[in-house]
Amino acid sequence: MMILTTTLPAPLHYAVHSTWLTLRNFAFVLFAVGMPLVLYIVFSQTFAAGSGPDAQLASAMIMVSMAGYGALGAAMSGGAQLAMERRSGWFRQLSVTTLVPRDFLLAKAAVIMVLVLPSLLLVFGAGFLIGGVRMPLEVWLTSLVLMWLALIPMAILGIALGLWVKAEAVGGVTTLVLLVLAMLGGLWLPVEMMPPAAQTLAHALPSYWLAELGRWPMLPQMAFPWTGVAVLIGWSVGLTVLGALGFRRAAASSKR
Repeated sequence: MMILTTTLPAPLHYAVHSTWLTLRNFAFVLFAVGMPLVLYIVFSQTFAAGSGPDAQLASAMIMVSMAGYGALGAAMSGGAQLAMERRSGWFRQLSVTTLVPRDFLLAKAAVIMVLVLPSLLLVFGAGFLIGGVRMPLEVWLTSLVLMWLALIPMAILGIALGLWVKAEAVGGVTTLVLLVLAMLGGLWLPVEMMPPAAQTLAHALPSYWLAELGRWPMLPQMAFPWTGVAVLIGWSVGLTVLGALGFRRAAASSKR
């Protein structure tokens, strides 16, 4: 890991450099951006074919699910990169850079929140261009902003995984957690089709409320999901504590 010596502030330089490296990663582009886009096109053309209001609404619901799935994968991908940085000795170099631990974690979170945008924007773009979704501009923007904000706990989860899980295992663990959150959170199939126990569990997961917040602007009859906001805040606080403990542990072990 290179020493930060540019004229940019250290956190900004690290964030820009880390974002650029991730976007150059073919696996990230394929699985976090390309796959959700292809899945949306296939699912929308299969289950929401037609031009009527019902078909448009179904296409919009699938659009939100697939955009959420892709963004969820992008958010959690930060964990794998962080684990590699740990193994490469990055934490040992913190003491000789101007990047303090707080700024490091904030910069990493900022990187992840930037990396989730391509999945959201491209799948939403496909909804308009291919899926026939038509909504007022304020509905599109509200849905995008709510989903982006709802990904904050997922970004923190990615960081926590990167701090606690060994580099050799972080890829597998991240993939497993992503699949569990996607399936039980209703991103792959409607929660209403699940057993009662699974439905109860889904309402406690941030991935479920990620999609619900994205769908809320498109469903005028739906009350705002304040319960989901509380769940997301709870996850954010808990994962922040877990991430802080993980950082202290990783920083301490790197000095041995």
